[in-house]
Amino acid sequence: MSLERPVFASRQEYGRYFTNPSYWHPYVAAICVRHDLGNPVTVCAGLPGTHPVFLVNEQYAVKLYTDLFNGEQSYHVEREIYRLIATEPSLPAPSLVATGMLFDEHDGWPWPYIVTRVIPGLSISESEVSYADRLNVAAWLGVVVRRMHSLSLVAPFSPEWKPFLQFLAARRTEVVADHARWGCLPAHLVAQIEEYMPDLTTLIDEKEIPALLHCDLNSDHVLGERIAGYWRPTGVIDFGDARVGDRIYELVALHLGLFHCDGQMLRIFLEAYGFDEALRRDFVRRAMSMTLLFEFNVCTHIFQHIPGAASVGTLDELAELVWGNVLTSER
Repeated sequence: MSLERPVFASRQEYGRYFTNPSYWHPYVAAICVRHDLGNPVTVCAGLPGTHPVFLVNEQYAVKLYTDLFNGEQSYHVEREIYRLIATEPSLPAPSLVATGMLFDEHDGWPWPYIVTRVIPGLSISESEVSYADRLNVAAWLGVVVRRMHSLSLVAPFSPEWKPFLQFLAARRTEVVADHARWGCLPAHLVAQIEEYMPDLTTLIDEKEIPALLHCDLNSDHVLGERIAGYWRPTGVIDFGDARVGDRIYELVALHLGLFHCDGQMLRIFLEAYGFDEALRRDFVRRAMSMTLLFEFNVCTHIFQHIPGAASVGTLDELAELVWGNVLTSER
């Protein structure tokens, strides 16, 4: 029986189906047959994100890319990321098994896909992790992220600043409207964004070499498992938002989405990573600027996890609450 190409009339319709294993099982099975991966006895949905992800027989992760959320770019980026990561075996990331197009490219959206090996464990967001174990995760991530940032870049990930600067320039034109629409920052802080934001030539030091960034190191994308009573990290997943750019940008999802704005966790991470001079330069201002420029609404974490954040009068005060405690602890 031939497969019918999935077509969704709207994002709402797509949202009703994209995590449904029964709906996607025939497509996942076709991919498994194509690449001799065996019969998909168990097909379980991964954590809801942007694109359908299914775990097959606890061995393989099959990710299909919809056209509704810039899937073409995400597919090409993630495919090449896995090829680049393979050059550094010490990085605890999924290994690439197969890639392809599920359908012909000329008759509609071809539904590109990637198959990787499953990393054992559950995400932090799905696990009960003690604070002591979270501190260990922060130290572990410091080493892992440093290795990733130190990868030698090759095409299509060239060590050039122009694409990242273009990305930030685009975000800069939208930043006030986005925060007003998101409704997370109080209106008086949204009104201060234009004056607070430094010029991009000040924000970025083009004498530094740009790094490969994951860009979405939140609690869904760090996996681990319980070993001898302790939760131990096993790997990092989901590189669909990766780009080459400034390392400060990497810290935003990490500190707000994974560390929940905990200054001790960030300090331990930076100690393991190496809090070098280039990172320290105007750290609080640059980190807060990247927080505001971040392409997703991460500021919700600030008001969830920092008492008193909602009552600050200025963005400078908010920046000190979120990022300043890293420097304060060293005085």
